[in-house]
Amino acid sequence: MSDSEHCLGTKFVNSGYLQSATEALEAFPVNCSSIEFISHSENFSYRVKTASGNSYVLRLHRPSYHTLAELESEQLWTEALLESGIDVPIALQTDDGRRYCQVECPDGLRYAGMLEWVEGGLLWDSLSNDSAKVKQLSHPIRDPLRSLGRLIAGLHEQATHWEIPENFSRHSLNVDGFVGESPFWGRFWESEELNKAHRSDLASMRNSVKEILIEYEGSSRPYSLIHADLHASNVVVQGSRLHIIDFDDSGFGWHAYDLAVALHHLKDSPQYSRAKSSLLSGYSDVRPISVQEVDKIEFFHVVRSLASIGWISLRTDLNRNRSKICQSLYDDARCRLKNFEC
Repeated sequence: MSDSEHCLGTKFVNSGYLQSATEALEAFPVNCSSIEFISHSENFSYRVKTASGNSYVLRLHRPSYHTLAELESEQLWTEALLESGIDVPIALQTDDGRRYCQVECPDGLRYAGMLEWVEGGLLWDSLSNDSAKVKQLSHPIRDPLRSLGRLIAGLHEQATHWEIPENFSRHSLNVDGFVGESPFWGRFWESEELNKAHRSDLASMRNSVKEILIEYEGSSRPYSLIHADLHASNVVVQGSRLHIIDFDDSGFGWHAYDLAVALHHLKDSPQYSRAKSSLLSGYSDVRPISVQEVDKIEFFHVVRSLASIGWISLRTDLNRNRSKICQSLYDDARCRLKNFEC
């Protein structure tokens, strides 16, 4: 998940991480001319410019979020996506041919990786009512949600037919991954950002969601590798080029969840129905989608809201409006879940 979805801020940007990033650069074949902090969400991210004029993004990956095998598997998938013609990040290996190096950071050892930088605005800006943002795009996308739908369908099409390499390792966003004993984004029903009554209610909601997911799992709905965070703020627009970024959350999951994530920012917008129609039209341009999958998108908004409570509650380093946002997510999930409970 990302701060852009929930408007969270960081408590600090410790200069110690910049020092760690600078040390990590020594492992990569770059002649750094400047390094600039970009963001702190799952990772500390820096833009690196070289003396030759090239740019890269250096990421210091959050400890315990992914193992080295999982990080390497992420790159295996993006390499396969590139081969299939999908515009995704290109990784830079270390001087000795590794995908990542380790570096000491203020909070312990982190893996550091580098990707080629792609200049451009965000697809989200094409959806913006801010005319200044739209004008900044060199090639505004006429129907951004339809374009996003095509991108998601392309990923699903590749993932459905791709032969998973031996020793490939990514997390699963299945029943256990969402509402099991150790969900990927945390035990949302124990959130300290909400009061005791809300936590009790969340425990009941967890059971209801689990029953629905078990039934859905048994119906053999489309399930493969998914991006799991592919909203319009994770697509870079460069001219007519659409470049997908931020595969941190990618793993095995239901296709309908991926579509819900793409729409989750807009779920309360008066334009939601139109946005959903555009997204699904674009998806159908590339890959067929069943009525059952379309119907499940609304339920996966509940799942996304609950997972977001868990993620925010674990991130004590993100401090802006955490309790207020969790309350809003709880209210949204509680209201929507009533439509699916018997």
